[in-house]
Amino acid sequence: MARPVSWHSFWVMLLGCVTLGGCASLPPQEARPQTLKLTSAPDSRIAGYLAEPLAAHPGKSAVLALFEGLDAMVARLALIQAAETSIDLQYYIFRNDDTGRLIAWQLLEAADRGVRVRLLLDDTASATIDRQLAIIAKHPNISVRLYNPSAHRTLRTLSFLGDFARMNHRMHNKSLTVDNRLSVVGGRNIGNEYFSNDESVEFGDLDLLLAGPVVDEVSDQFDAYWNAPSTYGVEQLTEVDEPAALDDFYQIVASQKLELDGHPYLTRLAKSPLLRHMADNRLNWYFGDARVLVDPPEKREGDTQSWMITPLLKEFAGAQKSVVVISPYFVPTDEGVTLLNNLVKRGVAVTVITNSLAATDVLAVHSGYSGYRERLLRGGVKLYEVKSTGRKPGYSWKGSSRSSLHAKSFVFDDTRLFVGSFNFDPRSAWLNTEMGVLVEQAEMNKALRDWLPTFLQKNTYELNLSPDGLYWHDLKTGTDIYAEPQAGFWRRLMADFLALFPLESQL
Repeated sequence: MARPVSWHSFWVMLLGCVTLGGCASLPPQEARPQTLKLTSAPDSRIAGYLAEPLAAHPGKSAVLALFEGLDAMVARLALIQAAETSIDLQYYIFRNDDTGRLIAWQLLEAADRGVRVRLLLDDTASATIDRQLAIIAKHPNISVRLYNPSAHRTLRTLSFLGDFARMNHRMHNKSLTVDNRLSVVGGRNIGNEYFSNDESVEFGDLDLLLAGPVVDEVSDQFDAYWNAPSTYGVEQLTEVDEPAALDDFYQIVASQKLELDGHPYLTRLAKSPLLRHMADNRLNWYFGDARVLVDPPEKREGDTQSWMITPLLKEFAGAQKSVVVISPYFVPTDEGVTLLNNLVKRGVAVTVITNSLAATDVLAVHSGYSGYRERLLRGGVKLYEVKSTGRKPGYSWKGSSRSSLHAKSFVFDDTRLFVGSFNFDPRSAWLNTEMGVLVEQAEMNKALRDWLPTFLQKNTYELNLSPDGLYWHDLKTGTDIYAEPQAGFWRRLMADFLALFPLESQL
């Protein structure tokens, strides 16, 4: 029988591991090549596809909203399949599931036909796929880099504890750009739950398909991150010595393709109306001015004037008639409450849409948000909470479980729409790097505003105040509820318990 370990010995070992995590060093960067965006030739397939619509709107960017998960997946696959010169992907999460594999397979096929592929992931995305990433990086046309990586590849949690100040900063940006001519930017990561391929969860999200001048800005921010000092090649962190590793990986991919053959999800993708519209060049583009708002890669070391929170706050301050905040993780802080309530005081109609306790996948975030509801309502802010999907909600501290809302968007007046990765919370403002696109296009804004009342009616509770406190008005049934709706006793208890801790700055 093994000798029991005393508590004293346990804490000594733990302290030693944390110390090792803090002292571990990352490899040098001197020999790492710097690469930049590549644009396909004027006679390339995508250039020809876009020539007529862009020529009809000189100097303007083309924008198409992708609300449905299937459409968002179809757009990504179609772009990768059409690429002739370059593909740049930048994501916070890249799951090793059906949708992740579909995209990975298309990237391999693109690389095989000579397309340069650059895959940039936050290091948290690689925790379970480190080896796979290192193997595909052996392809001569594929490069993989990781943002702000852990020096320890197997003891990441301990490394996080030992180097918390650095490791707490993550890259939350999300973009896919092909041939420097088409981009998808928005709130979706790569995983089944973001693309309508998970029976236990459905994330309501929003991306923008982009063409025109704004795509060059998306590529510029990608280059800045790709070549940043905080980004490391996966081969610098994880070694794969087997000469036949890539060949063996192709065999695994072939087997996985056979397993997925005939999957109902593939049939659903094939029936997507967007796929037909793209094939016939019948996309209903909106044309307008668009610009990228983005944090610098070294956000934790820079001043706030270079952060995207600064131009975003200017948009809030400049609103004249109305502001709509759509944020699944909404933790306004005292400053945010003051900002929104002051807008109401000067006549701006302010609406906030976020997750209910039953719908959220991060209880700690709801705990951080719930204490601000009464102040917002007393200040005149309209507050709506999205209902649960009806399935049993998850209880995870962080990460995806069963959320109804994942879109991050701000609508300013009748003309300006922001879509990206930025939540209205302290983590997006001060800790993570974020990006998004601000579009000035009145017709698209009107379409979104016309859609919003129907969405609210079917999917949300409107919060109100009575002499006894908060109550939730179900817009669909007309009933009033006087406790957190759809949330059971233990879920409410856990949310109340988490509210006791000083976590706000990390939410």
